[in-house]
Amino acid sequence: MELSQDTKIFALTEKYPFLINALAERNSTFEKLKNPLLRQTMGRVASVEKAAGLGNESVLALLLFIAGKIMATTGEAVAISPPAVHQSAGASSILSREQRLEKLKEIIRALHDGAEFSQLQEKFNKTVGDISPEEIAALEQTLVNEGLPETEIKRMCHLHAALFQDALEKQEMLPVQPGHPVHTYFQENIQAKNLTAEIRQEIAKVDGEAGEAVWPFVHGHLTNLVQELAGIQTHYVRKENQLFPLLEQHGLSAPPKVMWEVHDDIRGKFRVARAMLAEKKRAESIAAVTELLDEIEGMVRKEENILFPMSLELLTEEDWSRCRLGDEEIGYSFDVTPGTEWSAGAIRGIQGTGTSSNTGLISLATGQLAPEVINAILRSLPVDISFVGPDDRVAYYSDSEHRIFPRSVAVIGREVNNCHPPKSVHIVTEILEAFKRGERDKAEVWLELGSKFIHIQYLALKDGSGNYLGCLEVGQDATHLRSLTGQRRLLEWE
Repeated sequence: MELSQDTKIFALTEKYPFLINALAERNSTFEKLKNPLLRQTMGRVASVEKAAGLGNESVLALLLFIAGKIMATTGEAVAISPPAVHQSAGASSILSREQRLEKLKEIIRALHDGAEFSQLQEKFNKTVGDISPEEIAALEQTLVNEGLPETEIKRMCHLHAALFQDALEKQEMLPVQPGHPVHTYFQENIQAKNLTAEIRQEIAKVDGEAGEAVWPFVHGHLTNLVQELAGIQTHYVRKENQLFPLLEQHGLSAPPKVMWEVHDDIRGKFRVARAMLAEKKRAESIAAVTELLDEIEGMVRKEENILFPMSLELLTEEDWSRCRLGDEEIGYSFDVTPGTEWSAGAIRGIQGTGTSSNTGLISLATGQLAPEVINAILRSLPVDISFVGPDDRVAYYSDSEHRIFPRSVAVIGREVNNCHPPKSVHIVTEILEAFKRGERDKAEVWLELGSKFIHIQYLALKDGSGNYLGCLEVGQDATHLRSLTGQRRLLEWE
């Protein structure tokens, strides 16, 4: 057996399964090796050298430990190739995890202060050399924790991605089975990339002076393609309601918030592109659609190079099972359907039916009802109901077919501030704080979404002694009610 700094962790654990527990006992960072999915994904591309860096220990010490375990357990001779003191990807020395993070923080802060991009890229290549998706997430979270506003991270996130793009794109694509949520995300991205490429071909036909003559013939097809591309928004809704809550539970709140704001930017660019196309303005349409494509393609790169690899490393098998369960409720983009090779495991701690272990009736203020009847009533009301407890975490929502805004079981237990777009979080905070202080018992807002008129009420719930129990949100599509005139006093079936 020959062992070197380039030996892959997956190959070692496949041949010597006892190393999984041995490494986990040696260093808590290696606990992740107990997850079979991580061994199949990150383990295939992670070398002993990479593992040592993540575990913040010497490559040579780790090699000696692994060799010793193999020889003691199997009696097999192991030859070690000592690690060379080399310059990885131009880096001047091998840095510990903490040193790498400090160097990266220096570079990012200089970028935010307006330093020359090319100089910073050269400094990155010389001092750090490469970066993992998990390190980028940790970097952004640390900067936010240290006081850098999330809005500033979002403003510069395109430059962050460009700065690290070369290093990230050298990573091997992580293998995931059909049916796994990440595999489904990748399939949707393939569709999105095919559509953006087709739209760019159409734009090329009408760009420049010669394009004016063919604009009337291309305009309709271009409009339809942009409308088809809008299906990617379901992909974003799943991320916001499924993937982001799980990342937050593992201590990563800043990267999801930044990405959600970019989602909202893309939604805004869809509205602008549609408006320009509706007015049949050639130059303005080309500009608006091109901006839209740039943002969507940039989001695909951020997902595939950073978000998804980092999520695979961070989340557990149970997390992915939760994710898969809620994905079905929200739906998928384009014509993508999940495969069946990977299947969600048992979901612990989620009661999807809302039933009680008590088989008897539940006593209410004005009667008694069985749990299944209460659940059916709440799901059948012509309104959306969500309840946020006194700890500002979502405790319940009515899982009805007519919901205005998407929800999934992953939202249960999530901080309510993380359930709303960053631009509207301050409104939610103001309402809840006023309820807790007893200054207000009700708030309402209304808005127009396309042709729909949406009315939302927030109600402070209190017990008999006046103690605050939480906030009830009641949303309703009031379009039909708003249109009613006169009166109807006799039954007329719809």
